Amino acid sequence: MNHLLSSRICCIGLMLAFAGSSPALEPIQSREPTIWLGPQAVDAQESGIGKSIADVSFSRLHGGEDSLYKVAGPRGTVVFVRDPECPVSQRYGPRSAALAKWYKDRGLRSVFIYLNNNLGAEALVQDAERLHTDGTLVGRGSFVLADQLRVVSTGDAFLLDAENKLVYRGAIDDQYGFGYTRDAPTRNYLRNAMDALLQGVPIEVPATTAPGCVIDADPAKDRLFPNIPFDAQVS
Repeated sequence: MNHLLSSRICCIGLMLAFAGSSPALEPIQSREPTIWLGPQAVDAQESGIGKSIADVSFSRLHGGEDSLYKVAGPRGTVVFVRDPECPVSQRYGPRSAALAKWYKDRGLRSVFIYLNNNLGAEALVQDAERLHTDGTLVGRGSFVLADQLRVVSTGDAFLLDAENKLVYRGAIDDQYGFGYTRDAPTRNYLRNAMDALLQGVPIEVPATTAPGCVIDADPAKDRLFPNIPFDAQVS
């Protein structure tokens, strides 16, 4: 490994791992937490690994129509779940944005789906501004895509290959969850899966549980998604 590549890997590792000591996370009273304390490997076939994900049309959060296949990366696509009311989703916002930025130039594009139909347009736009990512932010259509992916938790992340087949699903890493917070992750599940996909080698852990708030991925909820002005400022 050359010095430049080693330095870049070290840099991104520090950026993604830095968190500092934090108290254990607790869900807000209106949200039901998932029952597991930490990510656990689960059966890949039962989790849908290898399944082709159909194209889903959606509205971008900031306006305009698009679809999953149109925004897909040449090497693959990562789908992150966002829920501004879930502490786990909040904590993983900067990390997911960092992963989206780092892997974009390597051919992986990122999509963020919003799975909280109780939030108004202003709250969603504010969260998108805090996220500060150039990944695709999905508005209406989020629940349809979530149904395709079989989302169950706000901590879920999904990795599709260049043919839109699901190759990883589960936790980003094992640092945050309800009832515990580590100073740094010990298993970088998603990042390892992304690296394996790019290297053309098998993904060691293709499916895990993902601590977070329970999601009912009912596509009918899309009709409740607020209308966001086309000129809403999302950076």
